[in-house]
Amino acid sequence: MESTRRLVIAAARGVVVLALAAASDFLIGSFWGSHAMLTSLITSLLVLAVTVVVLNEVLDRRDRRRWSVLAQHVLFQLVQCARATWMGLVELVDGHDIETGSSEGLLAGARLALDTTAFSAATRTMLADADRRRVLQELLVALAAHSRGVVASWAAVMVGAGPYAEVFDRHVELQGRLDWISDILAHNEPNEERTFVHRKLVRSSLAAGHVAILEPDWIRDQVVSTAQLAVRLDYDSRVLGSKLVPYEEWQKRIHTFVAEPPTLSG
Repeated sequence: MESTRRLVIAAARGVVVLALAAASDFLIGSFWGSHAMLTSLITSLLVLAVTVVVLNEVLDRRDRRRWSVLAQHVLFQLVQCARATWMGLVELVDGHDIETGSSEGLLAGARLALDTTAFSAATRTMLADADRRRVLQELLVALAAHSRGVVASWAAVMVGAGPYAEVFDRHVELQGRLDWISDILAHNEPNEERTFVHRKLVRSSLAAGHVAILEPDWIRDQVVSTAQLAVRLDYDSRVLGSKLVPYEEWQKRIHTFVAEPPTLSG
């Protein structure tokens, strides 16, 4: 429905532009009449511009329809990464497990992350505890590794699918934040249980070059903003993914397969 509305708007704008061009003939007809070459050039450019706008919208609409099932699958994997991020941070900061069996339980946990004042204060308390900082470091390393795997697996597909490139870019930002914060923590408080390669990579990361100039509350602000970004990506991407192939469409497909099972040969 949204893509149809965009197509109608694009076509309507084109019609308006052409109508204005036609109306100008009555107002300054003498000018156009005495400049035939310029008139022809401007008319051709207007028609070309309108054609390009409408054609681009038609192609985007076709791409969204063609990639709908795959895009939904990828978006839901990215949603899982985002949800694991904010849930893990909220549970560590708040000290209580989030109820995952209902949308109300998830929403209550999300509201904790979005309450900037309270969540910032609780994060500061958590960071003052050395044991909980170590847990945070382990959590971020695990989240970054999982998110990196999903992003790397689908980058080529999603970047090439124009309609979904923007939302994919926001998930890449989240993954980059996880890498950055985990490298900062690992550099400040090295974990000897890490492999030699991991320790070397941490020391050579770009984040390591900014350790000396960090403000005291930088880590706190990064944790809070990352959790809030993850909440927004969770809910926004889930809504977008659900629109691509609605639940009713999946139910219709299931009933079709049951009612008309495939015929096997050979």
